[in-house]
Amino acid sequence: MWILVGLGNPGPQYERTRHNLGFRTLDTLAARHGLAFGRLADACIAATGRIAGAEVTLLKPMLYMNRCGEAWARWTGSREIDPAQGESEGGGKPLVVCDDIALPLGTSRLRSRGGAGGHRGLESMLMVLGDGAFPRLRLGVAGGEGSIPPESWPDYVLSEFSTSEWPLTEDLIDHACATLECVLLHGVEAAASRYNSKPPAL
Repeated sequence: MWILVGLGNPGPQYERTRHNLGFRTLDTLAARHGLAFGRLADACIAATGRIAGAEVTLLKPMLYMNRCGEAWARWTGSREIDPAQGESEGGGKPLVVCDDIALPLGTSRLRSRGGAGGHRGLESMLMVLGDGAFPRLRLGVAGGEGSIPPESWPDYVLSEFSTSEWPLTEDLIDHACATLECVLLHGVEAAASRYNSKPPAL
């Protein structure tokens, strides 16, 4: 079974922030395929069903961004996750969906492995998983302000998208959902080859 993990912060005050793009993507994907998130259990909320013919769980950690790895550990610790699964079933690892301040708004990058790149949520996942050998879909959130200095990253990712940025954001979420559907059908490498670009509408 594939486990898609969207990163974000719980609470209505964070819903429209750049840092919650992982949550919003999974919310949209779930709605498209008639899946519903259940109640909080083991520090996460989850929706399970079938998408593109594959059994999948959509998971949203609820311990805030810098503790999402802890939430993942709690959730998996009370369930049987087969580490011997093949790549076509997710390989027993999460596919993480998160924002990326290093990418311009409207772009996405799917990779089979990598580092944290300064992202607190990915850092937390790396600490728990032990290495970066898990796929991640990074969604660009940087606006047109130019390069953002590292000391400004925390405030920037917790800022909301502007009114003019929302159309680009919605297109990016659509593009991300299509990418994830392709992963479920054809695997990470095939989806990366097809979708690692700007959405056609941008």
